Amino acid sequence: MKKYNLIITLLIFHISLFALSQTLPEGYILIYEQNFSYKNALENFRFSNPETWKISKIKDNRFLEFISDSCFIPAFYSPKNISILSNHIFGEFILEADIMQPVNEYNNGDICIFFSVKDSVQYYYAQISCLADNYNHGIFLVKKDSCKKVSEQQNNGVSLSDAKWHKVRIVRNIVNRTVWVYVDDMNVPAMTARNPELVMGYIGFGSFDDGGRIDNIKIWAPTSIPDEATFFNKKNIP
Repeated sequence: MKKYNLIITLLIFHISLFALSQTLPEGYILIYEQNFSYKNALENFRFSNPETWKISKIKDNRFLEFISDSCFIPAFYSPKNISILSNHIFGEFILEADIMQPVNEYNNGDICIFFSVKDSVQYYYAQISCLADNYNHGIFLVKKDSCKKVSEQQNNGVSLSDAKWHKVRIVRNIVNRTVWVYVDDMNVPAMTARNPELVMGYIGFGSFDDGGRIDNIKIWAPTSIPDEATFFNKKNIP
């Protein structure tokens, strides 16, 4: 009987943890949602190189896809392929999205999620990669002429080369300047950071050198500032 009661107690505990992980903070509302089902799905995006981005389709599922051949060359070592949601500035937010790399990408491929983007040379990005070292897989700050890792901790990497969708969640708190990044496991962060240098900014997706796919974007926040970015370029949709 004691063993049975212990099992029930542990089950209730894990269910409670799961419910807590799915609960939004008080005052948060769904501000942006995108599954790329419509022709005008890209009208609120700007791109470092619009030619490398498109809406693709597998069976009935449409998603945002980018290829690795970007002609955008940053002034120093930093991601080349960048898209931003160009009409919302966020402070605190919770972002969820599905990310994937095609099966032909090499093992050290990466996908980046950008936030607090002020312009093309001032932003944070969370890089998800199977290789975790001083230059890969972590949270980084790009500030004009430098790019530095600001993660306090990260796991040993996440392989994206299996051609499967992976769930990513980013929790950004601007009161204590923290960011937690979850990949697949929504209870244990894959990486965390605390850094006070940048606060408000745009949110985006991309990579250093690789191709990737983005789908089912949702962004919750207590508020956002409607403002159209003037950097990067729109994509002409016929």
